[in-house]
Amino acid sequence: MKIPIMRVIRVAVPFSTAVLLACAISAPKAGAEEWTKSYSVSGRANVHLDTNDGSVRVMTSDTKQVELRVIYNGYTLDKNLKIESRQDGDRVELSARETSHWGWGIHVNRGLRLEVNMPKNADLTVESGDGSVETQAVMGSLDIHTGDGHIKVEGAKGQIKLRTGDGSIEGRDLDGQIDADSGDGHITLDGRFDSLNIRTGDGSITAHAQPGSKVVESWSIHTGDGSVDLALPGDLNANIDAQTNDGRISLGIPVMVEGMFSNSQIRGKMNSGGQSVKIHTGDGSIRLSKS
Repeated sequence: MKIPIMRVIRVAVPFSTAVLLACAISAPKAGAEEWTKSYSVSGRANVHLDTNDGSVRVMTSDTKQVELRVIYNGYTLDKNLKIESRQDGDRVELSARETSHWGWGIHVNRGLRLEVNMPKNADLTVESGDGSVETQAVMGSLDIHTGDGHIKVEGAKGQIKLRTGDGSIEGRDLDGQIDADSGDGHITLDGRFDSLNIRTGDGSITAHAQPGSKVVESWSIHTGDGSVDLALPGDLNANIDAQTNDGRISLGIPVMVEGMFSNSQIRGKMNSGGQSVKIHTGDGSIRLSKS
């Protein structure tokens, strides 16, 4: 009986050829591609931006145009990237979403960025599944949410809501009602506040309340793990309630203490008192100073 013999044939591939093949598979396109569109608005613009995997940058000015720009690389439009926009009166919507995920172990460098030029006096909503969000001054309602990425806002005025699942939040020269929430990241805010709510699961908090700030409704500053540095105007009327589970409180503002107090817990009135300003950290120091 004849026993079949299996032969293995090895083919030598030059090293340079293998490298070129690998590069051809993983290399991005030579340059980024762009999609653009512009809308005119007659009244107060209401802009909504949505992406499931991209960063967002918004620039504002005294204009009546909403200019949309999507910059992408490593995607094929209408294949694994879908871009849609529409206008309904003064409401403008832009959606740029990845529609499929890469497989087969192939690494593809890709990027997606939304850039918008819009009126300063407007309302803005931004939703990103994964990416940073940065915006210039918006005078109105500002609502930003990203699942993973930092948020940076400058010069916004009105009702401001900033949320990230994982990333830092920075707000400069803000004015109005502020709500900032990070699952994991430090938060830095500066401005004139009517209401202030800050929460982070893990990270330090630095808040500087400029003169003219008022505790119209209770303020809450909370971190699960990190220090808190809060500067308040000397003429602010509020009830101070500060507590740390593991750390010390440094008091640099006049507070008429009520009841028992310690290095880790203080309750009392600032000036004539009023709505409460609650400061709490699970692990870290608290520093209260005069702005």
